[in-house]
Amino acid sequence: MPSRKICESQTTGKVDMRRTLEYIRVFSDDAGESHIETATMTFQSERFAPPAPPLDVSATSRASGWNLLRFAADWVGGWHCTPYKQWMFLMAGQATVRASDGSQCDLRAGNICLLEDTRGKGLLTTILGSDEVLMVAIRIPNDEPAA
Repeated sequence: MPSRKICESQTTGKVDMRRTLEYIRVFSDDAGESHIETATMTFQSERFAPPAPPLDVSATSRASGWNLLRFAADWVGGWHCTPYKQWMFLMAGQATVRASDGSQCDLRAGNICLLEDTRGKGLLTTILGSDEVLMVAIRIPNDEPAA
């Protein structure tokens, strides 16, 4: 099946004080097929750190742990499900994520990805280029809404 790029509108990492932010969501359906879609998170203007001026803040969510992940330049993950529902924040490097439905997304520093495919066929992650990839993974409790 030919791959479909679904995340052409991913942010460039530039600060853009909009009230929404796009991120990539990887999930599996009832049949176990994995999919990739672009989703949106909303923000509200708040005085987050008084006396500093207001800034846009997302809703607060619980986390159950976090890890810093470093992938070698030639790393290929093979087909796998995410071990936890988690947010992934790409800090450096580039990677491609491919879902079992044939969709794929190229990720680069500054991109945000929500992984919810804890069962099914999983995804294929491949590191692009000659640089290692650095990611922050934040685990989400199963009973916590993701975004």
